[in-house]
Amino acid sequence: MVQAINMGEKMGRRKKVNKNKFLSRIFLLVVIVIIILILFSNIFKKKNKDEFDLRIIIDNQDITESLVSDIYIDKDGVLYMSMEDVKNIFDNDLYFEENTKKIITTSETKVAAIDTRSDKMEINSAVIMLSTGVIDYGTTYYIPVSEMTKIYNIEVITTEKSAIINSLYKELTTVKTTKKVSLKEKGGFFGGTIQKLEQDKEVIFIENSEKKGWIKVLTYEGKIGYIKEKNTSEKNQKRVDMNNEHFTDKEPDINNSIELTKKTLTNENLRDFTERKKVIEDIIAKMLSKEKYTVYLNIEKTDVDSDFLDRFIIELIPRIKEIGGSIARNWRKYVKSKNGF
Repeated sequence: MVQAINMGEKMGRRKKVNKNKFLSRIFLLVVIVIIILILFSNIFKKKNKDEFDLRIIIDNQDITESLVSDIYIDKDGVLYMSMEDVKNIFDNDLYFEENTKKIITTSETKVAAIDTRSDKMEINSAVIMLSTGVIDYGTTYYIPVSEMTKIYNIEVITTEKSAIINSLYKELTTVKTTKKVSLKEKGGFFGGTIQKLEQDKEVIFIENSEKKGWIKVLTYEGKIGYIKEKNTSEKNQKRVDMNNEHFTDKEPDINNSIELTKKTLTNENLRDFTERKKVIEDIIAKMLSKEKYTVYLNIEKTDVDSDFLDRFIIELIPRIKEIGGSIARNWRKYVKSKNGF
């Protein structure tokens, strides 16, 4: 009887052990299936993300999906963007002047007029010939952004599949791979591989990843992803963040200024870019010759068309900044432009 009870206990223990082994195997199988699903989901996610023919990265941010129109890179590597996208990204005051057929754009210290009928561009007081001009697409103009680097203070790097644009006033740090590595969609083992990077491959450092031991980088082919920091060289800071320190910010001095009144500014001499440029050139010449670095806009009561006046002020501001000058004014309404005055 005792022997029968012992045999029953042993059989029970064996069943329990077998059940535990079975559950362990089921758990291991579930883990393997989950890993496979994660890997496959990363692969498919990567394929969907690469559906765009061309990608554009600006200051380490992929903005391809936010563009109004597709970008275009010609056989010589020149990047073209639609006028609407250039306006949205680089210059909110960008303007097409119908009567002169010029695209007028400004930056901190530059005013440029791009002739849509030729390969000519005016920058401040200079005239230059572009290696390639504006493309008229019928519904919009495509601007050669690669030719606009001096205006917007940017660098443009293009490949067959991507364009990278970096501000020359923002920090640029690079690292090199010390061995062949995988560029991952996210930091960690389970991140899908975007591409393989060879040893001594230079990439742009973006930031440290939340995943310890990984860094976020940008390749010159326009791929953004993560690599192990231990497989990279020391950071090489090629450019520091200038924080607008390159601009002079003088206080207006009305007692030592060039005064502009409603007699100086008229609809006739502000009606288009060519006429406005003549007025601005004359103002700059007077400021330099008389060593007066303030322009005093004393035009509270004027009959000048507000659109003409707005454009004049937008185009005047960068030229004044270029020589380290400032503007004083006495009228309530003024142009709220990115140029800050």
